[in-house]
Amino acid sequence: MILFRFEPGGIEVSNLKKTLSFSLGTFLSRITGLFRDMILAGTFGASSVLDAYYIAIIFPFFLRRTFAEGAMSSAFLPIYNQLKTREEKENFASAVLTSLGLFTVAIVVFSEVFPHLMVTLFATGAEENTKTLAASLLRITSPFITIVFVWAVFYSIHNSSHRYFLPALTPMFSNLGVILGGLTGSVKWAAAGFTLGGLTGLIVLLPWKEGFRYRPSFKGLSYFYKLFFATFLTMAVSQITTIVDVNVASFLDPGSLSLIQLSSRLYQLPLGIFGVAVSTVALSTLSQTEDYEKDLKDFVLKNLFLTLPSSIGLFVLSERLISLLFGYGAFTTEAAKRAAEILSMYAVGLCFVSMFQLLSRAHHAQKKVKLPFKATLLVSFMNIVLDIVLGFTMGAKGIALATSLSYMTGFFFLFFKTRLSFDVQILKIIAASTVMGITVFLAKDFLPGKVGTIVLVLLGIAVYFVTGKILRIKEIKEIFTTGSH
Repeated sequence: MILFRFEPGGIEVSNLKKTLSFSLGTFLSRITGLFRDMILAGTFGASSVLDAYYIAIIFPFFLRRTFAEGAMSSAFLPIYNQLKTREEKENFASAVLTSLGLFTVAIVVFSEVFPHLMVTLFATGAEENTKTLAASLLRITSPFITIVFVWAVFYSIHNSSHRYFLPALTPMFSNLGVILGGLTGSVKWAAAGFTLGGLTGLIVLLPWKEGFRYRPSFKGLSYFYKLFFATFLTMAVSQITTIVDVNVASFLDPGSLSLIQLSSRLYQLPLGIFGVAVSTVALSTLSQTEDYEKDLKDFVLKNLFLTLPSSIGLFVLSERLISLLFGYGAFTTEAAKRAAEILSMYAVGLCFVSMFQLLSRAHHAQKKVKLPFKATLLVSFMNIVLDIVLGFTMGAKGIALATSLSYMTGFFFLFFKTRLSFDVQILKIIAASTVMGITVFLAKDFLPGKVGTIVLVLLGIAVYFVTGKILRIKEIKEIFTTGSH
């Protein structure tokens, strides 16, 4: 038997400190993700080759979000946290690893045997040579499905002990693998780097020195699967929009899918660093808290404090940021302009996507899955309709706008159903974010060039914090208090 041991971590840590710990790890991971995308854009440009690469990793990412990070962690953590003894926790985790591990292996085998079928499902309108290349790349990337499932189990166990930095950091290894592969100029090596980097991240996350004993078993999973399948259905419905997004993009001009992926990566940078960080900490904390309403309200304020200025900043600086990060090599000026339009449409909804994820996780923490499922159905239905309407009328930027509008609707649905009380801090955060956005917008013409873009980002951060300090936003006080300990 292989032995690992998890010592229970203390939970008397502020929600902000836990969130910032996750955010730091995610930040380092996402920064390498930006370098990865810069390498891919500079090497392959907005082309059918890069389209094929993104098609090949979309399926593993689809299952990662629905199966591993989504349904598995949302069902796993609330049950795992309620188990009392170390042996009970080991038995439960082992049973999950055994049963779902075998299932993911079966999915990998299917993908290896029928890669063209999976590619056609995700990119119906793509040219045949693009599909053929994507199918060969999928055979390289599909093992990532099993790798990321095992990773998600240990990720959740770390989170249960309020360890957030290392789990959040580990996706960095997959990014580094793609960077090394992309530098060779071969898209197949980039795909191989994606999978091998994911395996490295899993190995790093294994608690080698801490004594978790794996006991192959299928026992004691009835309640887990009750939660799992309900949550999986919710996550799968939400990710159907990914299939529709890619399919609509595949009917547009070659390179459209690449532009959407590159733009969405930049929009997902603050979403991952801040939005996903808050939601992840919230799931773990709210499943153990004795004051659910107070902690949920606190997480809502943390989320808004971090994502609203990010949303405004991305919108105001969309073209400048795209040019700064991707305006090199094979990535043309025209491609940069199109990507900036897409990014601005994603930015409109960033805050709402993040808040939707938080409120959904809050209900999952209480083992309530019906309301998030209804909300996800609403979002997915709207997204599919708007994808078709806006995608074929506005092009790639219409697909991004469809995402933003559908999540706005879903957020307001969940918000009113959750019945959260209003807090004056919300007005303060909105005011500080608005001042920041206006300042950066007015300063753009006075700070040209790539260095000017960096200065504008730093100026926006400074203005937001100074304004927040003047308005006495409590999160700013917490940051400085946290940093002083």
